[in-house]
Amino acid sequence: MIKIARRSVVLGAATVAFSALLTAMPAAATTGTAESSQGVHTDVSSPTKTFTTAGKDVPVGAWRDHGFHASKAYFTFDLRPYRGAVVGHAEAYATETAANDCAKPRVTEMWVTDPATAPTWLRQPKERVKLPGPGAPAGCLGDRVEWDATQAVSAALAAGEESVTLALRMPDDRRFDPSYGRRVANRLHLDLDYNRPPSVPANLMVGHKPCGADPVYTPDNPVQITGVVDDPDRSQVAAKVTIWPADDPANRRELGPGSAGTAPHHVLFRLPADFITDGRVYHWTMQGVDSVDNGLTGPASAPCSFIADRVAPASAPVVTSADYPNDGAPHGFVGIPGKFTIDAKGDQDVIGFATGNGYVPADRPGGVATVQYTPTVPFDAFRVWPVDRASNFGPGTHYGFSARSSKPGVAFDVVDVKAGEPVRLDFTPGAMPGVVEYVYDFGAAGDVVVPAGPDGAATVTVTPAMPWASLTVSGRTREGWTSERWDGMVELGNGTPTVSSSTYPADRPGGGVGVPGDFTFTSTRPGVTGFVYTVDYGEPVPVLAENGTATISLTPDKAGYHNIEVTSTNADGSASTPRRHVFIVNG
Repeated sequence: MIKIARRSVVLGAATVAFSALLTAMPAAATTGTAESSQGVHTDVSSPTKTFTTAGKDVPVGAWRDHGFHASKAYFTFDLRPYRGAVVGHAEAYATETAANDCAKPRVTEMWVTDPATAPTWLRQPKERVKLPGPGAPAGCLGDRVEWDATQAVSAALAAGEESVTLALRMPDDRRFDPSYGRRVANRLHLDLDYNRPPSVPANLMVGHKPCGADPVYTPDNPVQITGVVDDPDRSQVAAKVTIWPADDPANRRELGPGSAGTAPHHVLFRLPADFITDGRVYHWTMQGVDSVDNGLTGPASAPCSFIADRVAPASAPVVTSADYPNDGAPHGFVGIPGKFTIDAKGDQDVIGFATGNGYVPADRPGGVATVQYTPTVPFDAFRVWPVDRASNFGPGTHYGFSARSSKPGVAFDVVDVKAGEPVRLDFTPGAMPGVVEYVYDFGAAGDVVVPAGPDGAATVTVTPAMPWASLTVSGRTREGWTSERWDGMVELGNGTPTVSSSTYPADRPGGGVGVPGDFTFTSTRPGVTGFVYTVDYGEPVPVLAENGTATISLTPDKAGYHNIEVTSTNADGSASTPRRHVFIVNG
């Protein structure tokens, strides 16, 4: 609360009561000063004329010049900025500029009148209420002569008036006595201590969902509602909530006010669980409550509605796909999207589905949705959950399927290459149809795009700075589909062997459980006498080489990914850098 600084006053009998009023002010949140319109006055010597005062002071009471004059002065204050406010104190004051006789006491009166549009002596606005005062510092002229306008301003605001008119005049028994006449500046001022009610609450939400025309479905227990209460005076403000069932409006419950905070204040209410029934529509409103004038309540928000739904859908949806059937056989290609249909099978509680790529609405409650999904690995899965209006998730469906590998072919010969020398990389599309370009990253230097030739192949030359470098390669089609990525290492020199298998090619599905396959190890390193290999990180197995080549046979006992790691060896015990061959066993 801010208090107005006031001058001490000369405490005559009238001003003692006036001063007592100044010490009995209720709490207020804001202090302000309003300026009146320019004063107008009347004159008994020209009884049908209104006198304006632009740039001049205003006569009050009687005076003589070339004739006899007597006047009343009228000033109007705009109250629209204070509409709805509770006025703690209002003090109107005038600045005196002249007095006809300083020996005479100040007897100037201030009255509330009807609006003064064009007052004249013969057509004076009706005088309604005389204000307490005046109070002023000692001396002939007061630069702040005060009247208590609290009741006058409060009554005008309560009546919905947009302005209030105040008149300065002399008492009836002094109005024609020139010795009491005075002059004042042509504008009055009004000091106000006031408090405006809180604004209409905003940003109303049920849980994390904003209020709207339709009821908000919420899974929360207890139901949580929030809003922002504000106050034009930026004072401490709290909130209260009224809630009722839509089908029983007389059954109302009021919550709050809660704890106050500085405006704008975010508030949260947890609704009593014993009042909320699942599936029933409830309405609620929120109001701001001012903590300066306890109980000063702002206007209520428009009703917000919600339905509590704490029960999730009961059944998992059914998924089908003509592009990628889950029949155990590979279809399509990794990197090429397919359509998947999700069906709630008539469950009216389901309005949509949550997938790994986000939410998709059903075409109707209990209906279907079709989405596009792109497999990223040969053995992929499409996962989906049913969702109700309150965002409850029901049991999910795991739709597993197989896609053909679309890894590009990558070939290079680096046995006799040293760091700083060029390396040729050959890319082929593999099984991926329609490849028009490749995206490769050599040595983690960033993606480079190279166009493919008419046969879908491309060749690039790179110069490694180190004895080894990472390499990733993907093919890309005209439609923008990206193949499965080839990911490996380019290791220079030291006779790194190669591994080949027609039954179990690198990084592609092949063979099957119980199906034997030959693996051929080859090294161009001089003096190679054998190879040492491991299967799935098992025990090392040596095998003799003939002309730098050896062949072994393996029979996988389970489907999925497997690897062979091979190192060439020489008679002197030296060994090459290992080569890893990853292959996929069909299941």
